[in-house]
Parts: sequence; C-alpha cells; structure tokens
Amino acid sequence: MGMEIDDRRERLNLAESQYEASSTIYGSSDPVEILNALVNFGGKAFARAYLGLLDPDTQILNIIATRDEDGLHAPQETRRLNEYPAYETLSAVEVLSIADVAADPFLTVQERAMVQARGYGAMLVIPLVVAQRLIGLIEFNNPKPIEVSTHRLRAMRNLGDQIAVVFENQALLRSTAATLDEVQALYDINRAMLGAIDPRDMLRVLRDYLAQDALVIFHASVERDPDTKAESVILRHVSRALAEEEVETPLPGTSRAEDVFETAGNANVLFVESADTSAPYTPMDQMLKAEKTRSSVIVIVREHGMIQDYIAVAFGQHQVFDSRTRRLYNAVADQIGIVLQNQRLLRDAQRSASQLTQQVRILQGLNRLSTGISSFQTEQELFDYAAESLVNALGVDHIGIALFKPSDEQGTVISEYPNSGTLGSKVETRNSPMVNTLRETPGRPYIIPNVATSSVLELETRSTLKKVGVAALMVIALQVSGEIIGSVGFDLYDLKHPFTPNVVETAQTMVAQLAIGVQNIRLLTDTERRAEQLQRVATFGQAVQATLNLDTILGIMLGESRAMIPLDRMSISLFDARQGKLRVVGQHEDDKSEVDVENGALISMTGTFVGQVWETQEMLAIADTHNISNVSRAQDLTMRSVMVAPIRSRGRMIGTVSVGCFAPYSYTETDQAIYQQMINQLAVAIENAEAFTQSQRVAKNEALINDIATHFQEHSDIQDMLHIAVDELGRALGARRARIRLSMDGSGK
Repeated sequence: MGMEIDDRRERLNLAESQYEASSTIYGSSDPVEILNALVNFGGKAFARAYLGLLDPDTQILNIIATRDEDGLHAPQETRRLNEYPAYETLSAVEVLSIADVAADPFLTVQERAMVQARGYGAMLVIPLVVAQRLIGLIEFNNPKPIEVSTHRLRAMRNLGDQIAVVFENQALLRSTAATLDEVQALYDINRAMLGAIDPRDMLRVLRDYLAQDALVIFHASVERDPDTKAESVILRHVSRALAEEEVETPLPGTSRAEDVFETAGNANVLFVESADTSAPYTPMDQMLKAEKTRSSVIVIVREHGMIQDYIAVAFGQHQVFDSRTRRLYNAVADQIGIVLQNQRLLRDAQRSASQLTQQVRILQGLNRLSTGISSFQTEQELFDYAAESLVNALGVDHIGIALFKPSDEQGTVISEYPNSGTLGSKVETRNSPMVNTLRETPGRPYIIPNVATSSVLELETRSTLKKVGVAALMVIALQVSGEIIGSVGFDLYDLKHPFTPNVVETAQTMVAQLAIGVQNIRLLTDTERRAEQLQRVATFGQAVQATLNLDTILGIMLGESRAMIPLDRMSISLFDARQGKLRVVGQHEDDKSEVDVENGALISMTGTFVGQVWETQEMLAIADTHNISNVSRAQDLTMRSVMVAPIRSRGRMIGTVSVGCFAPYSYTETDQAIYQQMINQLAVAIENAEAFTQSQRVAKNEALINDIATHFQEHSDIQDMLHIAVDELGRALGARRARIRLSMDGSGK
C-alpha cells in the first residue's frame, strides 16, 4: 500500500509541475526559456539538452536552444535527422527513451555505435508533432545510464505537444507577416505602375522594386506590317542604373513572335537562373550575351493572344528566384501590359487626328481609373467609381456591373451608371448562353449588336432591355485570379454608334484594370482576416491553457469559434467509453450556447457526417449539402455549409467538432486550415484537463484511504471497523445502501 501511495503522490506532484511548465511554455516565445521549463520539469538529471526545429525540405534540424555545461544558450548549429536512432518513426512514437545505450535491445548495431561514438550512456528524444507531422524534437543525453519513470515520460510528451503547438503558432504568424509584406509590396508596385506615364517610368518601377541589382533592362516591341503580316522586333528602351536611353534599333535575325516561345506555353514570365544552361530563345539573346548576363527574367506582353512586347532584365550574378519573387514578377507582368497598351493607344491617337477627341477622352478615363483604383478600401466604392469612369471614357450610354456567386443561380447587379433602376436586379447565370460563352472564352467580349433581333437573349431579358431603351450591348467577363466573378455590361441606346474595335479594346483594358483593383482589395481583406483569425487562435491557446476545467475550455471554444468563422450551429462531441458512442458536450444553436459534459445527447454515427469523420479521421468540408448525392435520411441537411473535424490526441480519436451555416459556400480553404489549428489546441487542452481531473481523483481517493486507515487505528473491534468502512465508502460513493459479506473459510460459509 505504501508503494501505491508514493506512486499517487508522484503523479500528483507531476501534474502540479506539469501545469507550471505549461504556463511557462504558453507564456513565452523564447526557445531558451521553453527548453529551460522542460529541463526543470524532468531533464535536470541529463548533462545536455537540445531543442531543434525541422526544415521539411532538407530534413535538417536547426538547433535553437541548448543546455550544457556552460548553461542555457541559443546556438547556431544544425543536425541531420538521420543522426538519430529510428528517425523515420519519430512522428509516430510517444518518446524515444534509451535508459542504457550499451544494453538497450532495440538499437541496431549501427545505431548503438553511432550513439556511443558521441559519448552517450543514456538518451531521451521527445518528438514535436503537430497533426501527425514532425516539426522538431528535444534531445536529452547523459554520459551514464539514467532511468526515467513512465509517468514522467508521458508528462514530458504532453509538454512536447504543447511546445509543438507554440512553435507552429509562431510559424503561422511569421507566414502571415510575410504574406502581408508581399501584399504591401504588390500594392506599392501596382500603384507605381498605374502612375507610369511612359515605358521609361515603367522600367524605373521595375528596377526600383524588383531589380535593383540588375545590369540592364531592355524593352523591345513587335511591329507587324498590316499588308504582308511580316514581323520585326524593335529595341525601344535601354535602362541602366545610371543612364536611360530611348532607341529605335531593329533586332536582326528574329523569327515570328509566336514561334519564339514554343516551350513557354502561355507563360507571361520566363526565369533563367543560369545562362550557362539551355534557355528559351528570345530576340534579345545576343544583347544579353554581350552584357555577360548570368541570369535573366524575360517578361512577355501579350494582347489578344499575340506577343506585343518583351522586357528583359539582365543580372551580372547568378540569381535564385524564390517563390515570392516569381509571384511578384507574374503580377507585375499584367501591369506592364496595361502601361504599354496605354502607350499604344496614345500612339494610335497621335496618328489619327480624326479620332483625337475620342482618344483623349479614353486616355483621360484610363488615367482616371488607373489613378483612382488604389484609393478605395471597399469593392462597392471601386465598382461605383469604375462604372462612372467607363461611361465617361467610352461614351457608352449605360454601364451595369454584376457579381456572380457560386451558391446562386443568378448574379446581382451591384453597381450602375447612370441610375436606371436596375440596381439589385438579378441576372441569369447558370442557364444563360451568354454567360456560358463567357465562361468558355473569358478573354473575348460578348457583343449583341441589335437587342431587338437577337436570338440568344431570353425573352424576359430582351423585353427588360428594350423597356429601358437598350439597343445594343456588350458584356465583358470580370476575372480575378483566373476565376470569373462577374461581368461588366456596356449598353447603347442608339444603333448609330456601334461598338468599334477601338472601343472594345479600350473597354477590355479598363475592365482588366478594374479586376486588378478588385484583386488588390480582396488580397488585403483576406490577409487581414487571416491575421485576425491567427490572432484568435493564439488567444484561444492562451485562454484554454489558463484553465484545467473542461466546461470552461468548451465554453471558450464555442465563443472563439463564433468570433472566428461564420456559423449558425456548432456541436462539440467527445467519445463516451461507457456508452461506446459520441456524446454532445457543447453546442451552439439559436444564438444560445450550452455545455453539459455528463448528460449531453448521444450522436448516431451511422449515415451521418460525424460518423464519416469518426471513421476516416479526416476533416470533412462540404460547400453545399444540397449538391451532394446518396445522403442518408439520418443526416440533417438544414445546414448548407458544413465543416466536421476530428479531435485527435496523440494519434487517437477522442471526439469531433461540427460547424454549419444556413448559407452555402461559407467556408474557405483558409477557414478550414486555421480552424483545424484551433482544434489541435483544443485536443491538447482537453488532454491536460483530463490528466488534471484524473490526478484530482487519485488525490481524493488517497485522502479517503488515509481517513479510513486512521479510523481503523482508533478501534480494535472488527465490528466497529466494518461500520467505519461501510460509512466512509458509502459517503464517498453517494450510495444509499451498503453491505459487507465475510467468508470464514474457502467454502464461503
């Protein structure tokens, strides 16, 4: 009995120490302080300790905190993951504990020799795992063998899970900061590009923001003879760090532009990291070689599928273009196309005096739209501004802008100029031949030269258009990130002024500028929302680690979830081992939240989304439950958008979290990823609460045993002892009746 009491006391002390270590871990961002908390908890007996984070691409551990004979410090060293025994399975093990390197039966001959060569007599490795993914490890080692109790090893693994969550949160915050920085850079570049008056301004922006160490930047354009269709490439501008030059030099030996980049497909930017290797042919190859170029970036400007310009950025040193740089170049390529197209429009206006007035108006509209796009914070303000700018620039009679949603069969007119009463009206999208044609060929405008005689318009649509006086219309798809999000309609009330090629071309350019403005607003909005969600996750992690009460933890989860993602209904279920089923322990419905750990309803796992997640152990996200087939009648489909995520703790399923919205398409991929991170933290918090509850239960039982033993010592009569035992046990168990049966011999008589 004495050994059992000592064991219970050790577990109680461990729980208290673990709680103190958890507070330090979640309250700090310093790796040295976090490692010190784990050392103080269970690693003081070891001579050395290391905390390292894993680079998933190189499988190299970056050691960020060390404890050795010189104390605690932050080193600058790396190790390879394969330097550890059983390194392939570290993400799946609790801990790797080698109490005696010389006698451990599980080490291979090579592993034992490798560990002994480092002077290790004992070794303990605690994997840092998030969502079954190894992100790092903590190593303890000692010259002599060391035994660590099972309870302490389990507690150290729990602390390792908490440390993994802390570093994963830090990584997510760093990722968000990098995204914000990239969005800001793109915003600054777009704003500078939209203010460029001529190609030289454009090349200066390119150098200032993306190519500060470039040797030279070349700009060449493709000229086509309207009669013979022959092509020639003309070098227009040469930009160096200290000098700019405007030239008119034909480049000899060039072939048709469409044949130049056969291997490039539809790419707008080509990255040549090493000029020593084979690279796509360009008309400026000889000039790049003459500059002793080591790396280069080639920007290809297309208009209506045809190559119009080349921008070549030459570097004197080998460059490695990371993903951020590539994304920025690809984004800037669209802006370069707009600037150069504006210049072509200007040259066309200068060549044709008869069209000068119209061209000036178009250019003013282009400049007005270009300079104004970056000043708006909301899409509605941008659309209202763009509608008016398009009318003034193109001379059309009316502009209507409609947005499409994947959840609706109709689009909605959200902006118009001038006001004709169509704001808020619906536009058929799913079964409309016009919209289907735009989806098939989004780069080509849909023009109806005469509404009265058109056979492609629905009767209702044609009647509505004729009623408001529309004689001809043109519709251009509004694309953001390759997806059609809406359309811009251009209406004419008089057939005497049809849509000329020049008007069509300018309209496409201005709609492309509008799309860039929408993309910038959505990028900024999404980034801000993601940053807010990550802050919510961090706040949630701090809140649940400040308590070990399961009811409080579940209440915090319900509240933070409502603040972080849209939801109309939410349910948290934990597995009830006695019933062998999931029990609802927390739910939110009809704007009311309730937590009941003991008496919540049991959930059917047959034919339900929750049952599917319990079986697959993978998150389930359904954009619209009305669009899926073969759904069991047991499943409630009142929620159109559904996310069901598993709650896993150390590789085992302990419950599920379900959220839903009445509206379809409510959850983005970012919502799913970030919410899964919150559920990972919930799993750790539940595990801590259960461990603490178990420790309290053990302590209570131990106190009861001590009380009964004390009473026994006060009495020598067996009858009195039996009464004491019955009374104390009955009071502890809440029993109404108790009975003791004694057997005098082996027969039970």
